[in-house]
Amino acid sequence: MYKLISLDLDGTLLSDDGTISRENISCLKEFSEKGGIVVLSSGRMTGCISPFAEMLGIDCPLIAYNGAMAKLNRASGRRIIYHNPVGPAYADMLIDYCAENNFLLNYYLQDVLYAQDDENLRKYAEIYSCQTGAVYHPVKNLKMMKGNSPTKMILITDAVNGKNPFRSRDFQYGYFKNKIGDGLNVLKTNPEYLEFMNIGSDKGTALAKIADYFNLGRDEIIALGDGENDISMLEYAGLSAAPANAGEKVKKSADVVLEWDNNRSAAGKFLSKILH
Repeated sequence: MYKLISLDLDGTLLSDDGTISRENISCLKEFSEKGGIVVLSSGRMTGCISPFAEMLGIDCPLIAYNGAMAKLNRASGRRIIYHNPVGPAYADMLIDYCAENNFLLNYYLQDVLYAQDDENLRKYAEIYSCQTGAVYHPVKNLKMMKGNSPTKMILITDAVNGKNPFRSRDFQYGYFKNKIGDGLNVLKTNPEYLEFMNIGSDKGTALAKIADYFNLGRDEIIALGDGENDISMLEYAGLSAAPANAGEKVKKSADVVLEWDNNRSAAGKFLSKILH
């Protein structure tokens, strides 16, 4: 009945130490070997998702940048079938804002991560690279990138800053929601990350593009995720599940709330019950 499984990485397929359990690998490989399609879906860039496909031993399509891009498998040359980048007007505004206020801005263009080369901001780049394995391409002045359409951007700052609330992630979220309105999709993801994507970019939209490509109906799709950026994907799929560690808003959006968390092979245990 089910022909495609789409899984979030952090907090869902991955344990907290960044590994994939044997139970998760075994279940997904069996599904793939029987002709099923596994899709890895993440806020990460392509190069930081691909290694997990290799861990699984499955050549699978990818949803990257929280849904701003969808790619086919490696055998197809990772052909892009969906891309919805941020327009230059908003991208240039964010470059100027971060320069004026001394924030680190991750700028993703053509699957390359650029950022301002500034030793005062390096600790924020280290937070991100340690979390995702991403490799930065530092530039002397990020303003040299103006006029382009990046796939997405991330402002990285302090999760909480009692000395200067302006520099906290949540303050910046409120500021940009008021300033931009419906012009961009503004997301709080990790505690230090504020992500900016074009309107219409989300995991659900990207999953729909992949489903259309393979001529699959929603009732043939399973999705698993733990974060608010997964909700659109959970709502699109015919059957959706959230691990025990998911947030309450996510649990309300899922068809099934699992008794297991990501450190107890929630994905593998659930899928084994559904697929057998």
